[in-house]
Amino acid sequence: MQTGLKIFAYLLIWTTPLQVFLVLWGVFIVLTTDYGVFSLTHKVFFVDYLPVFMVVINWLYVWIWAPYLDFIFGLPLILAQAFKALISTWLGFWILRKIKQNKSAADKNSN
Repeated sequence: MQTGLKIFAYLLIWTTPLQVFLVLWGVFIVLTTDYGVFSLTHKVFFVDYLPVFMVVINWLYVWIWAPYLDFIFGLPLILAQAFKALISTWLGFWILRKIKQNKSAADKNSN
């Protein structure tokens, strides 16, 4: 169980540079085009700048409730990705800290 949690925590932390890159790319798009911070949504970003992923998004609409996906993909890219980067990084470090605390408590109890 701890190995799986540790892998999940490292995955959360390792994806942070990708999320920061998307935020910076979004800021660059807002600064150089007519899009605003709130008008550059995930859906607009994928349609205009990463159309190769539209196949995956369309597939998701087959399997997941459409209003939920409309809400998720309708969120502003810069704000949502920045929030997600902060939360996922914090959660990854928090999980690692809890694993370390549990391991040190188990080591104390075994001695």
